[in-house]
Amino acid sequence: MKDIKSLANQFREAIEVAKEAREFYKDIVFRNFPIGCCGDTCDLLAQFLLDNDIEIYCVRGTYRDGSFEDIQSHAWLLADNQIIIDITGDQFRYTPHLLNYNKSVYVGAENDFYRLFEVDSIDVYEGIDALGDGCQGRLNELYRKIMRYIR
Repeated sequence: MKDIKSLANQFREAIEVAKEAREFYKDIVFRNFPIGCCGDTCDLLAQFLLDNDIEIYCVRGTYRDGSFEDIQSHAWLLADNQIIIDITGDQFRYTPHLLNYNKSVYVGAENDFYRLFEVDSIDVYEGIDALGDGCQGRLNELYRKIMRYIR
């Protein structure tokens, strides 16, 4: 778990540095990192973990409070040992019904925040190149940009 936490922190830091260097200014989604980027970030971090010989699962969930207006999706990673890996949780820091969750990097067991979401899917991650043609090029470009800042 220590390796996963170290790698997750390293990847998040690289994203932050790349964002400050304006690497994402042309990407309509990723330029707002971490807001609205959990799906893409899961794919990118999962690729990084896969490149470091760590098998990973992508989890997608939905929060519903019973009203049509309050539906929120979120995505995170899951290791074989049921450890959650999430580097975009802080996008909810101003969302009271999602516990004002403010963890920029979370590696650990399921907690109250993740229990808010109904799991829609859990899929083995097979790499960016296994994703559909519509997103491979964009994600590979983002991945290359982030990897330039890995320390």
